[in-house]
Amino acid sequence: MKTRGSGAGPFKSHGDVEGGWVLTGGGAEGEELRFVFGETELAEAYLGLTIGRAATLNDRVVTDAAVSRRHCRIGLADGGLFVEDLNSLNGTLVDDMELTPFQPLAVTTGQRITIGRITLLVTPLAT
Repeated sequence: MKTRGSGAGPFKSHGDVEGGWVLTGGGAEGEELRFVFGETELAEAYLGLTIGRAATLNDRVVTDAAVSRRHCRIGLADGGLFVEDLNSLNGTLVDDMELTPFQPLAVTTGQRITIGRITLLVTPLAT
């Protein structure tokens, strides 16, 4: 499985590192994934950042057949992280609870987001 776009941006000095979130995990075949979402990048993305299979439609790409072309959106609301299913075929789950399409749900550190056959753990970006 190939991925594109860590979201880490250009290199910064240690004093310039911002906060944010990291989604780490893997797929059914043991592939490791790591998506980094900085607070600035999320704040500048009005509707959030999308994850899906199609490179031309998403900010983060996963080439797993169980992931929809535009699967879900990650964004900021009220200072916290949210995930929203974009009416994907195989759904988006948070801690094994299936999300209703187009209904954002707040997620916190330690929760698991499942898209297709991929499970990602939400952790804070170490600064």
